[in-house]
Formats: sequence, C-alpha cells, structure tokens
Amino acid sequence: MSKIGIIDIGSNTFNLLVSCTDSKKTLYSKEEYVGIRKGTKKNIIQKKTVSESIFKIKKFKKICKKLNCEKIYLIATASLRNALNKTDFIATCKKETDLIINVISGDNEAKLIFDGITNNIKELRNFVIVDIGGASTEFIITKNKKSIFSKSYSFGSQLLIQKFNPSKRLKEKEEEEIYLFFKKELQELILLLKKHSIKNLIGSSGSFNCITNIELNQKYDTNYHKLNIENYKTTIAPLILNSTVYERTKIAGLTKMRAENIIITIILINFLMDNKIKNIYTTKLSLNEGVFSNILNKLIPWQESLL
Repeated sequence: MSKIGIIDIGSNTFNLLVSCTDSKKTLYSKEEYVGIRKGTKKNIIQKKTVSESIFKIKKFKKICKKLNCEKIYLIATASLRNALNKTDFIATCKKETDLIINVISGDNEAKLIFDGITNNIKELRNFVIVDIGGASTEFIITKNKKSIFSKSYSFGSQLLIQKFNPSKRLKEKEEEEIYLFFKKELQELILLLKKHSIKNLIGSSGSFNCITNIELNQKYDTNYHKLNIENYKTTIAPLILNSTVYERTKIAGLTKMRAENIIITIILINFLMDNKIKNIYTTKLSLNEGVFSNILNKLIPWQESLL
C-alpha cells in the first residue's frame, strides 16, 4: 500500500492529509492552528511565527513517518506567497525539516479547491464554491459540474480582521463596513451568480464547518452537509454576531481558533444570501483533496520530499 502525506501550509491553519494512492482513500487528517497571517507584519512573517510553523511541519512529518508514508508534499498559499521573506522561510524549512515547499498561485489554489470538491461531491451540479482563508478567498462558480468562473481574491478572514479591527463585541457600524466592503469587491461575482441563476453555495472547510458543528452540536463525517437556513438566520448568525470573542469560544461546535475570524464568514454568507443564494452547504473537502487528485493524475509537476 503506497501512502503519501500532503501538508497545506495555510494562512490560519496547517492541514495534514494522509492518503493511499492504491485505494485512493483518506487514511488520516489533522488540522492545527498556526496563524501565519496573524503573525505577519508589513508582509514579513515574524521569527516566532516561522519557528511555530517549522515546529508544526516537523510534527506532521513525524506523523507521516509513523503512518509509513513514502512521500510528503508541502503546499503553501497566500500568506507565504505574499510574504517578503518567503525565500528565507522556504530555506529554513528545507534546512530544519529536509522538506520542500511548493508555493502555489491564487489561480492554482482555486483550481485545486474546485478539483477537491467536485471529484468527491457528485450529487450537486450548479453552485458557487467559497473557500475563505486567512489571507485570500477563492470563489469558483460551477455550472453542470464545470468551472465557468474562478478567482482568488486578496482578502481573507484574518486580513479583514486586521483591516477593520472590529470591537470584541461587533458593532452594527463595523458589520456594515465589512458588508459594504464585500459589496464593492464582489460586484463581478454577484453579476455572474445572477446571470447563471446560481442558488447554491458550498462553503469549504474552516469556519463553514464550525457553523455545521454548531447546528449539529457535534462534528460531522459526511462529504457535505446542507444547513438549515432558517436556523442559521434566526439562531446561529445572530448568536455569533452578537457575542464577544470570548463568548464565542463557549459556543458548542465553535473551535477557539475560529472565534475571532468567524464573523467575517457570517457577514460574507449574509451578503451572498442577500444576492439570491438560497441554499448553504458545507464541506471538509478542500485544497488537500485537490492536490491528491492532481498527484494521482499527474496534472501538476509537484516538488516532493522522500521519507
């Protein structure tokens, strides 16, 4: 049985996926908070954050060795690709872990997210995929299971928290400012959603999964879940938006690492629902599943590290 490990070096969290190339099944997955975007000042990843990142990568490498992986693929997204000290970070990682980092473009990130979701969710045909990370957000409009619009926007949940610096308990004026930001930045997207009559949204990983965990009061293990819209509108969204950051950490299903940033996801969902989105689905599928699919099909020449 041939096993590989894929590590997504995200702007908020690092995500490990261990899969079997023979059975094409996931054997293990783990998510841990690092907060590269939060630990970045003036586009320079701070030394403490670099050290924390290397520590997590070493930890994931040990897990891969224990699970007898033959190869590891490291994939880095917005916070690393935009960092002024990106080259130093990559060199430090190679020196400390003997692992090579692949830094991907926003366009490739969106394509990989699309592949990860559409290769595993067969029942839905027309929808917009939304993946909101710490430093970028990807939107992919899918019609008849084909991507007709794909774009990576240079804003994410942590970046917007830093930009708007909302109060611990979100004020109405602050919520309106963030809402109007989306209204300005997403004009092209909204026109296309309306033109193609897209009513379904699939929210990928992160805060979207927290919303489902809150609804179910437990973690879910299916490929995707359809939210109860009325419950979301009347209970979940107001609960989150009207709570302090600390109070959010006490909400069952909401992980502590998402307590600050989840308001950005809620405001974005509310904005999209005001623009004809009717159904919200959430999924754990994302970038790593797309990378795995591309490795199997040899579509992208990845730099790999042998164990």
